[in-house]
Amino acid sequence: MAKREYHIISSDSHTLEPPDLWEKWLEKKYFDTAPKLVEDKDGGHAWIYMGSTTAEPLGLVSCVGTHPEDLKWTGARYGKPTNPAAREIHPGCYLGDQRLELMDIDGVDAEVLYPPQRAMLTFMKNKDVDAHLAGVRAYNRWLKEGFCAPDPERLIGIFQTPNVGIDTSVKELQRAKKEGYKGVALSAWPSGGDNLSPEDDPFWDAAAQLDMPVSIHLLLAAQTAKMGASNKGSVAIGASSLMYTMPLLVELIFQGVFDRFPKLKVAFVEIGCGWIPHFLEMVDDRYWRNRHWTNTKVKKVPSQYFKDHCMATFIVDFNGISVRHQVGLNNMAWSTDFPHHGNDWPYSRRTIDNLFVNVPEDERRKIVCDNVVRFWNL
Repeated sequence: MAKREYHIISSDSHTLEPPDLWEKWLEKKYFDTAPKLVEDKDGGHAWIYMGSTTAEPLGLVSCVGTHPEDLKWTGARYGKPTNPAAREIHPGCYLGDQRLELMDIDGVDAEVLYPPQRAMLTFMKNKDVDAHLAGVRAYNRWLKEGFCAPDPERLIGIFQTPNVGIDTSVKELQRAKKEGYKGVALSAWPSGGDNLSPEDDPFWDAAAQLDMPVSIHLLLAAQTAKMGASNKGSVAIGASSLMYTMPLLVELIFQGVFDRFPKLKVAFVEIGCGWIPHFLEMVDDRYWRNRHWTNTKVKKVPSQYFKDHCMATFIVDFNGISVRHQVGLNNMAWSTDFPHHGNDWPYSRRTIDNLFVNVPEDERRKIVCDNVVRFWNL
C-alpha cells in the first residue's frame, strides 16, 4: 500500500463531543454520572461534566468561520436554534466525515486530534474511580470507532489517559498502542499525584519502549487550582501557556526522566514557541552556575533535553518563526486548533503563507508537515 502523502498537517486540532456520545458509548450503569447537556442563557447548549456543578458552554470551542467580533461563550447549539441569539454548531466539530469536508476546504491534509479539554480536566479531578475510567474509555472508543473511522490516516486521534493510578495508566497506554493510536495525552501525572514523582516511572518506561509520544495540552489538572472561574480561566490559560509549561519541563529534566528513559518523546501542545529560546538560555545559565552546590546530576545541559525529546506546537507565532533555529527546526509544529476560537478556517493556507514569508521551503515543510509525520510516526 502506498504511503499517504501529506503537505499540511495540524499538530493540534480538537474534537467536540457529539450530543449522544455518552448515551451511545458509555456503559449504561454509569449513566447517572455521565456529562449532562443543558441549555445556556442564549438558547445554546452547555455540558455539565462529571464531578462539576458548573455548566460549560460551547461557543468558543465550536467556531467554524466565526469572526472575532462575533465570538462569545454562549449561544452555540447542536441542531437548529429557535432563539435568534443562538447559532447551530457545525456537525464537522463532532462528526468525522463532516470534518474531512471542512479540512478539504481549508487545505489541511490531516489533524492530530485532542479531546475537549474542559471535559478531561474535570474528569481528572473526580474521585469516583470507576465512573472516571468508564467515561474516559467511552471517549476513546468514540474517538477511534466513531469520529476517526472515516479516514484514520487524516483524522489522527490521540488517546486520552485516565487518572486512576499508575497500573491502569500503563495498561491503558499499552492498549492504546495495540489498538493503533499514534500517541497518548496526559491531563494528570500518570500515577495520579499532584507532582511528578518516581511512581510515574513505569508509564514513562512503557511510553519509551512502545515509541508512544506523550502529549501535555497546555497544563495538568493539578495546575487548574490556580485559576478562577472556567471562562476567565480559559483566557488565563491561553495568555499564560508558557507559565504552565515551564515547571512541567523543568521537573521532567531535573528529576532525570529523560536520562532514565532516553527514547521518551513529549509534546507540549498549544504553548507557542517564541519564548522557548529565552527560557532554555536561562535554564542553561542557572544550571551551569548552580549545578555543583545543588549537587544536580543530569547528563546533558537542559536545552539539549528539549532538542532531543520535545515538540512544541503553536497556532500563530511570528516571533516563534523568526527564532525557529534557536527553538530547533525539528522541535516545533504548526496547528489550527480547529474548531476552537483560535483557528483561521477556511484561511489556514493564507495564515501559513503570512507566517513563513522568506522562510526556505524545506524549513517551512518541516514545521507544517514533516515534524508531525516523524514525531507521531505517521
